[in-house]
Amino acid sequence: MDISENTRGNFIRVVIDAERPVTLDDTTNLSKKLRNDDELDIRFPDGFRLEVTTPGLDKDLESPFQFRKNIDRKLKIAFSNDDGAQTIIGTLIGANDTCVSLNKSGQEFSLRYDQINSAKVLISFN
Repeated sequence: MDISENTRGNFIRVVIDAERPVTLDDTTNLSKKLRNDDELDIRFPDGFRLEVTTPGLDKDLESPFQFRKNIDRKLKIAFSNDDGAQTIIGTLIGANDTCVSLNKSGQEFSLRYDQINSAKVLISFN
């Protein structure tokens, strides 16, 4: 999903995600592969710090697979349409490669990905 590096601090941060749940084994295996990569040794001859992680709960959903992973969860989506910028809170009931479907109080809404400005999962503790 994202790679950032701070060459001054010899720090590399890799954010990974997948349609299936990402496991600790997945992050560990990727960390081992990156630590054994000759190109990174050349770029960071004095060594480097590496962080392999998944997106946090506060990160926006961006890719269709991230929406599919969150079906049946409540989302807050900011979007734009002919009426301007709006926000909707509803339960995600479907997601394909072009749009998402939400249920808000028994009414179904569909939004194309190009309409979505931001989408966050709302955490529920019940």
